[in-house]
Formats: sequence, C-alpha cells, structure tokens
Amino acid sequence: MHSSFDSGASGGAPVPRRQHEARTAAPTVIVGLGNEIAGDDGVGIHVARLLGERLAESSDVDVVALPWAGLALLDILRGRQTAVIVDCLTSDARPPGTVVRLDQEGIAGSVRLNSFHDISFPTAIAFGRKMGWEMPTQIAIWGVEAAIVDTFFEGLSPAVEAAIEPLIREVLEFIEPAVRGLATMGATR
Repeated sequence: MHSSFDSGASGGAPVPRRQHEARTAAPTVIVGLGNEIAGDDGVGIHVARLLGERLAESSDVDVVALPWAGLALLDILRGRQTAVIVDCLTSDARPPGTVVRLDQEGIAGSVRLNSFHDISFPTAIAFGRKMGWEMPTQIAIWGVEAAIVDTFFEGLSPAVEAAIEPLIREVLEFIEPAVRGLATMGATR
C-alpha cells in the first residue's frame, strides 16, 4: 500500500506528496477526494485515511488522498487496472449521509469530479486514453451526500460520519475480487 501526506503547503491540512522513488504502481488504487477543513467535503480524505490503515500490508492496493481531481487524477490512475474514487456530493437530492454509487458519466453533484475549476472526470479519462496511456478498465465511484459544506470546520456531520463504515465495506467488497484475482494469477510487483 502506498499513501503519502504532506502537511506543509495547505496550512496544516494533509495533502498528497509525490514520492520520487522508483516503484511500480499497484494494480488497484483507492482515491479519496476532498478538503478536510470544509466539513463534509472531507469525507473522501477520511475514507482514504481509514482504508490506508486497513490496507497497509497490501502491495496490490495504493490509497491516495487528493484535494483536487481533473487532470491531477491522470497521474494517479495511469497504469492501474482498477480504481475506486470517493467524493462528497452536494446534489441536495438525497438525505445527508446517503451513500451513492455513481458511474463515470453520472457524476452530477460530485464536488471534485464535476468541478468548474478543472476538466470533468470523463474528459480527463478520455484524454488519458487518447494519449495512449493505460487507464483503469474498472472504475467505481462513490459519493456521500453532504450535510455541511459551506462552513469551514474540521470533522464530519453525524450523518456523514455514520456513512463511513458502510461505505468502506462496499469499497472493500468491490476491490476484493480484483485483489484476489491478482493473487490467484500470481501477479507480483
């Protein structure tokens, strides 16, 4: 498992740090998106931290926390077979804390994957493939409907906090066949 956090540039909030060591990317990556000082917007970062701890011994899964998406995701997803992305939703279409499985095209309400500050997730993936890069063939996206995103505070609302463990179970169930399949085939890094 590979995860990296640097608390320097963002005023104390952990952000990913690119490690310049020679290493092969794990075939599966879990990416938690968000801003953990913006309330429920940090749900992806919280999920990434917990999964990073639980999967620390796995060489088949990397866990990464990112405060942005768009083109920044290309470097993380490049060369992977399977990707899981967790982000905050602000659609107001569901009760806070609702966990939703999204597809690559249906990402309305996602704070980072459909941001007006960057290119959309489907456009980024299409760009990577057009460049001839190996992009994941399996991509699963989960969103958690937020209760509070317009107030700066660290932590999550009770509704979103309660959604984390069920979401983690869903993610682990999703990646388990991919990780098991690699072990069965004798894949090593």
